[in-house]
Amino acid sequence: MYKTHLLLVFLITSFIALSQNIQDNQNQEFSATQLCQKEVNELDDFLNLSQEQKEQVYDVIYGILIKNNQVKLMKLIEEDKKAILMRNEEYKSLMIIDILVGKQKIAYNNHLDTPIHPKGSVD
Repeated sequence: MYKTHLLLVFLITSFIALSQNIQDNQNQEFSATQLCQKEVNELDDFLNLSQEQKEQVYDVIYGILIKNNQVKLMKLIEEDKKAILMRNEEYKSLMIIDILVGKQKIAYNNHLDTPIHPKGSVD
């Protein structure tokens, strides 16, 4: 009887832990999708992307976002993680530039060259 209860408790605990992992993965994917769509919308606002470009840019951003999430989970020293993340962002920019045409490339390069200041910072 004792073994049966112990086994039942173990199974319930395992099921709960597995359910939480599945839910966390779904939340991460939903969050990645939201972040990706937000970035595509921001780019579309000033680049006027075609539907095909939006889909291609989405795929690039989503792929890099997934890679970056995997890198963050790796057991590496922080400096190495930062270097990989920076390289991934550079690759993302290059891939997006390859998707763009004419004046879109110029506008995107200008966007990349624009310094980003945190809210409340004073120059």
